[in-house]
Amino acid sequence: MEKDVSVNASSPARGAAFKTDSLRGIMADSHVGCLIIAVLFLLSLDWGFQAMWIPLARIASYIFTAVAILDIPSFNSRLDRLMFYLALGYLYAALSSFTGAYVVSRWVYGCGPLRSLTDCADQIIRGRRA
Repeated sequence: MEKDVSVNASSPARGAAFKTDSLRGIMADSHVGCLIIAVLFLLSLDWGFQAMWIPLARIASYIFTAVAILDIPSFNSRLDRLMFYLALGYLYAALSSFTGAYVVSRWVYGCGPLRSLTDCADQIIRGRRA
């Protein structure tokens, strides 16, 4: 889908020709797609760990308190509910950013995010594309 388009006469590069390409091809050739996938994937990992950290920290705190006082600790239901909603928000952010990375990866490279990142890294290391 490449076309040769000449620049109009009023432009500084008069008579020069350049190639227009689809957005998908430009993103694949310039590694912008790989950068977008990497950022979205890292954000999904970060938010996923934050989503899991909140309940795990609450469970650990409950267990340590139970061992320390040798009894059942009391609950603060409002705080627990707030922490649950906060964890759900992080989980939603993680899933949406991973979905974004998956969609961009499928659209630009035709494979999943991890596969496209490893292929891009191999191409950059081998120096096939700058």
